Amino acid sequence: MTSDGWTLANFTGAIHRGGVGLWAWSPARRVARLDSLCCAFWGVSETVVDIDALFARVNADDRTGMVEKWAASERDPHPYSFDFRIGEEADARWISARGVGGDAGRVGDWIQAIFLDITDQKRAEEAERLLAAELAHRVSNMFSVARALTSIVARDAKSAPLFAEDLSRRFGVLHEATVLATRAQNGEDGTVPMAVLAERILAPYRTGANIEIDIDDAVVAPSGKLNDYAMIFHELATNSAKYGALSGGGTLRVQGQLAGDDVRVTWREGPAPPDVPKADGTGFGSRLLKQTIERSLGGRFERTIDGSGLRFEMAVPHSRIASP
Repeated sequence: MTSDGWTLANFTGAIHRGGVGLWAWSPARRVARLDSLCCAFWGVSETVVDIDALFARVNADDRTGMVEKWAASERDPHPYSFDFRIGEEADARWISARGVGGDAGRVGDWIQAIFLDITDQKRAEEAERLLAAELAHRVSNMFSVARALTSIVARDAKSAPLFAEDLSRRFGVLHEATVLATRAQNGEDGTVPMAVLAERILAPYRTGANIEIDIDDAVVAPSGKLNDYAMIFHELATNSAKYGALSGGGTLRVQGQLAGDDVRVTWREGPAPPDVPKADGTGFGSRLLKQTIERSLGGRFERTIDGSGLRFEMAVPHSRIASP
């Protein structure tokens, strides 16, 4: 800043640090003029770009609405603000287009406006929505687990006092698993062997099913990701208690080992009893598994169900396992 005020370089640097890029577009020539930050937003090197080439980079789900609002800003002399994504999937960048339309925003052949990077804000909103949905889902799952455990214990209970004692013990083990995840996530106990976590989650079901856990000692859950793995095991166990081997009398084998650059965990169930309802695999639980494994852990998974039962296999890069 000089004694007379802001220089262009200082002004540009200040707004860029705030995530604001300057741009203009010419409706007649169908081209856009971008400053350096806008070029970074769009992933282009040229400062003058064909407008339709930019449209092609907009997320497919946002493109139609964005184009309509963009076109309307040429005529409507009022302030506007609309949001859209550039790119696809988890790497998409959220942008807010803001300006004044019509002649109020026009300088010669160009309509001037700004782009604001709101990616962090949108991802925080998405995380908040997921957390709220996850909380509702977990509460629902808690009731499902309670019903399943009650049914398992009731089949073998010899008396009401023994029934209450056994059920209380099983709920206590589930609570212990939750505490284990919470402590590790807070950094009190560091990493936790995946076998220990699986054992804690599945212990309440052992009377009602033949369960084998064979996870190598090298396979551990870091404190910062333990809740993700606990959620995955809990989701699989809950679904199994509803629809699969853990609904009574089935077989389950959980394996885990290092395989090249990945850690692989396999969950195999024998066929469910014939009178158990079947899962359709399209509910929130399935979406939660996809969100947790693919986005949070950077992994992948496959799930198949046939006459021999269910097979679930996930692979997570070893770096995501070994480092918090």
